Amino acid sequence: LGIGANAAIFGVVNGLLLRPLPVADPHRLVTISSDAAIARGYTSGTGWSFAMWKALQPHVALFDGALAWTPAHFDLAPGGERQLVEGVFASGGYFATLGIPAILGRTFAATDDRPDGGPDGLVGVISYRFWQRRFGGSASAVGSPLLVDGATVTIVGVTPPEFFGVDVGRAFDVALPLETEPLIH
Repeated sequence: LGIGANAAIFGVVNGLLLRPLPVADPHRLVTISSDAAIARGYTSGTGWSFAMWKALQPHVALFDGALAWTPAHFDLAPGGERQLVEGVFASGGYFATLGIPAILGRTFAATDDRPDGGPDGLVGVISYRFWQRRFGGSASAVGSPLLVDGATVTIVGVTPPEFFGVDVGRAFDVALPLETEPLIH
């Protein structure tokens, strides 16, 4: 019983604390925060507003890349009983900055991260886990519509199975461009 408990605890610690994020060059990632956010207990970069992210944009050239994200819950039901999934609103450079390619289709880019949804309309990227669960791993998922909180989103890509997002311990199912948040909510 003791060995089993120790193994279970080590598995959790290894998964959450010891193993690096499955992204390109995880040792080069940094979090920028503010004194106000830290004072409120936000140490992982949360606590920033969209206005703060926009104010950082003229200075992004100082970095190899920059990204922003915020967790969300999305309802995929057309009506009736809710079908909640874990989501994330992420900046257009989210996947490129992290070095995460799509295993099917593409990830979204800066051109998709606009209030009107970009040239291809409102697009989203789904996780490998969600792709398996909802679409049975079918390649036809890319290009399929997905109803997210009443808005129709076109799935443009699927992330690799080892990528769960940047919030350790919290995996996402659907990622949408950050600036499209007003269209969804």
